[in-house]
Amino acid sequence: MVVNNSYITKTGLNAFDTARAWGWAVVLNVLTEDEVSIHDEEWRFHVQPCSSPVHPDHAIWNTLAGRTLFFEQNWQRVFITQKGGWKKKVKKAECILQQLGNLSQSMRNPDGIPFGKGESLPGGLDPGGFKGLRQTTRAQYGEGQLEVSEDHWALACLGMAACGTYYYAAEAGQSSWLVLLPVPHQVRMSYFRDVYDLFRLSGLRYHGIQNAAAHYAVQLAERLRRRSAAQGGLQDCYSAILYFRLFGAGQQTKPAQGNQLRLEPLMNAIQDPRRSQRMLNWLDYCFRLGATKGAEDLALATTELVMRWDLEAYDRLVRIAVRHQAQGRMKRLPEKDTLVEIIRHVHIQ
Repeated sequence: MVVNNSYITKTGLNAFDTARAWGWAVVLNVLTEDEVSIHDEEWRFHVQPCSSPVHPDHAIWNTLAGRTLFFEQNWQRVFITQKGGWKKKVKKAECILQQLGNLSQSMRNPDGIPFGKGESLPGGLDPGGFKGLRQTTRAQYGEGQLEVSEDHWALACLGMAACGTYYYAAEAGQSSWLVLLPVPHQVRMSYFRDVYDLFRLSGLRYHGIQNAAAHYAVQLAERLRRRSAAQGGLQDCYSAILYFRLFGAGQQTKPAQGNQLRLEPLMNAIQDPRRSQRMLNWLDYCFRLGATKGAEDLALATTELVMRWDLEAYDRLVRIAVRHQAQGRMKRLPEKDTLVEIIRHVHIQ
């Protein structure tokens, strides 16, 4: 049997589904050393090698890239809600991923995945699937954990470790992690390390999880815009960014329920890379200035615009920017072309 067309049937657990798609794409990319495409078909992700077929007798560990997949520090963060033993979990995922024949058979099954047996979903992978206690307590309390089949569990852990982003922060004296994962709409992965570099963004300072997700969206759009300008057109498109927070609760880390930020306005904007450049640069400037003391309202107004893209949010951002410019804090107001470009993507009811 040759692995060609394969599918990730969605379960409703957004981070789990997206991570599985990324994980399977990474496996196929490492095995073929060639491009792999991911297409979101609403109820499933279609993942396939673009040219080279994969045979189940191929070994993922025969390549240097395959042998380095499990050096990524994100593996520990995927299992951060489970006290201890994360290295054993990583080793188990590694053993499962070696069985390419079993994996390929699972990916060709359009009926989805069975729940109720296998491995429990860690909170660092998907907050919606996190249930049950992860440590012994004195209270007589029991709650079943959400378990999924081992092969899909291993793929999801690999996808989150390779393509997810974890940012550490201390908010109000409480340690927490911000978790971000872009959702592919139509993407071609030529080398999984390129995706790794694209998603890992530096200089992210925030006043809350929505502020961080919005700034991340603008930075990601700017990187895609640069690629579009260099390649003569937008090659990859993302539909959303999934985000949630992991916070310390006593001696255990737990996930807070996540959400998603839709990327259609930003993806539409970078269809014209030259026209959208000033808009993205100015929004990034607002985020960075808003991260400084005394300019928090600017960061929150910019966040609201990127989250909503409506006229009210646009009006509030402009008013706050003018006030900061009058106070001497903001060095530059947006040019007319920048405002026109923002208005093009604002939804006016």
